[in-house]
Amino acid sequence: MPFATPLALLGLAFIPAVVAMYLLKLRRDEAVVPSTLLWSRLVADVEANAPWQRLRRSALLILQLLLVVILALLAARPFLDHPAGLARNLVLVVDASASMAATDVVPNRLEVAKQKAVDALRDLPSGGMVSVIAAGETARVVSTGTSDLGRVRQAIKSIQVTPAAGNLVDALTLADALAARAGDAEILVATDAAVAARPAVRLQAKVRVLQVGRDRKNQAIVALAIRAAPSGLTKSAFISVANLSLEQAKRRLEVYADGALVDTRDVYLDPQARASIVVDDITQQNTRHVDVIEVRLVADPDAPGTVDQLSLDDRAWAIVPPDRLRRILLVSAGDPYLETALTYLPNTEVYEVAPGDYGPATHPELFDLIVFEGTIPQVLPQAPILAIAPDRTSPLGELAGTLTQPGIGSLSTDEPDLRYVDLTAIHIAEARKLVLPDWARTIIPAAGGAPLLYVGNRAGLPTAVLAFEPRRSDLPLQVAFPILLANLTGELLGGSGAPAAAVPPGTAVSLAVPAGFKGLHVARPDGTSVDLVPGAVGGATVSFSQTDQLGVYVATPIQADGARGSAPPSTGAGSAAVPATVGSPSPGTSGGPRPTPRPLDPGAPSRFAVDLFDVDESNIAPGDPGLIEGLASGAGPGSSSAASATAGPGGTPGAGSPAPSEAAAGIVAASARPPARDELWLPIVLIALIAIVAEWTVYQRDALIRLVRIVRQRLRRSAEGGTT
Repeated sequence: MPFATPLALLGLAFIPAVVAMYLLKLRRDEAVVPSTLLWSRLVADVEANAPWQRLRRSALLILQLLLVVILALLAARPFLDHPAGLARNLVLVVDASASMAATDVVPNRLEVAKQKAVDALRDLPSGGMVSVIAAGETARVVSTGTSDLGRVRQAIKSIQVTPAAGNLVDALTLADALAARAGDAEILVATDAAVAARPAVRLQAKVRVLQVGRDRKNQAIVALAIRAAPSGLTKSAFISVANLSLEQAKRRLEVYADGALVDTRDVYLDPQARASIVVDDITQQNTRHVDVIEVRLVADPDAPGTVDQLSLDDRAWAIVPPDRLRRILLVSAGDPYLETALTYLPNTEVYEVAPGDYGPATHPELFDLIVFEGTIPQVLPQAPILAIAPDRTSPLGELAGTLTQPGIGSLSTDEPDLRYVDLTAIHIAEARKLVLPDWARTIIPAAGGAPLLYVGNRAGLPTAVLAFEPRRSDLPLQVAFPILLANLTGELLGGSGAPAAAVPPGTAVSLAVPAGFKGLHVARPDGTSVDLVPGAVGGATVSFSQTDQLGVYVATPIQADGARGSAPPSTGAGSAAVPATVGSPSPGTSGGPRPTPRPLDPGAPSRFAVDLFDVDESNIAPGDPGLIEGLASGAGPGSSSAASATAGPGGTPGAGSPAPSEAAAGIVAASARPPARDELWLPIVLIALIAIVAEWTVYQRDALIRLVRIVRQRLRRSAEGGTT
């Protein structure tokens, strides 16, 4: 029998030491004496007892010698060889996506997958190297290129479920790059294979899948939104619940407003179908202040047969938009399209003033947004600005000329200001040619590259510039115009800069730092927090990427002295007089003819919610492992024709195709690999435990015999008492 650490057999040298201890042990015989006068004789016998005597037969001695032999063998790590079933260089990918939290296997899929991965290491060749990658929302290398299997097991154990869709493509790409560094490499993926489509990646190394999971019983909250009525008096919660299982389900929906239960609904769900629920007037016509709406999908006591095997998607959160009245000042010579579109914004008062009447007497500090059309004042107000067709170069942007009939360039599909906006049929007669400032991002580019609309934070103030007048185009005649204006003013009037829609887990968010504050204190759902400051002095935004928990995040501005919370209102804004030159509100507004001064609170905390709204991830049906195993091509770009054979199922060359050479495919014959080792530590540990228990039993035999006698006597007395 071979040993991994044969030098540990030197521990057998302790056998003579144990024997010597028995030879030197003083042996005293028990004796009954009638008087203490005879103790002196016993003491004399003890003093005459010689230490070195003939070794007597002793069960304790035999057990202790056996224990020394067992411990020495255990330290020497004996093993048995068997053919290796894995490549010498193994890259282990463990799927840590949300679906791996499903409990259709005990305790959950991830724990079973980790145990399967640990068990698979027994087929690793002697001296094999292992790298471990966790495939969560991002691919993360947990351990790289080590032959220490204890360290590998610890790395596998440390992987936890991330409440997000797993990025298996990035994980496999990274695994293939690690495997390419060795000649004999293989990728082992522990996953439920619950992928919506075949990953768009080709791998050079061989891929094998350890699949977990068996059922698909799950119901999930897949959408939650808060919408205000056109009147602005009521707000409703729109909820979408999906049943991803093949059986009809009945669940109970609970709606909480700032932690207080406000509504419950019984939801009946057909197989593979969705149900939409509307909870009306969650703020009781704005008489109840609500910051956060939470929705929970719980078990219905009347339907105990409904099974939900994934709990991560049973809760969702949404931030309720604030109800404060927002005031917009329109500085324009008169544009009926723009006036009408601004008028229909909810919770908004629109005031209009001619360019010649605008000035300090207008009190721009009382307004939440100022729209300049066709003209830019010499001194810009300290307020969010929307500039339309500026007539000169200013801090809002450099004017470089005029664009005649500019076309629309390529639009970003991820731009929130273009949500539900269709600009494919827009025609523009004339636009200003502007140079994009450093603080802005382009929303609508022209075909030549010049921006037609850009947005950003200028010195801490939300600012947007539209390069053309709406009436100089056919945009006001399209549905896209009021939607674009609502999205744009929504960003400019956001104040806190926190995302209004739900943020996917693991997504970095940009948070605005109000003017006069040095940073943000962001509290996470689990109670932990982090302080963020802009990267540059005077920066207006910070990036927060620790969105790996589901729930509500609270961002509180940090004052210059380190305190958190609301800042005192501005003196100018709080004590300004009512403007005398401001005209009456535009038709359709609900306010009086003049805005009243109000205190501003730029230091108020802002909130945003992180939710798992991913139908593909909530669909926990185990997939086809062949979709992943078939990604192995066996040859890469630029390989020879012999190395680019058509791969069959599992990545093996198809029939009739020339087989790639071992050097090109990075594969070593199984017979050339070192054998795998099965260490025999477990049976040796069991034998050692048995020996220790036997030694203790022999040493305590007198006490055990007395205990057995006492128990027998009590049982006998109980039996005699029962018969009488």
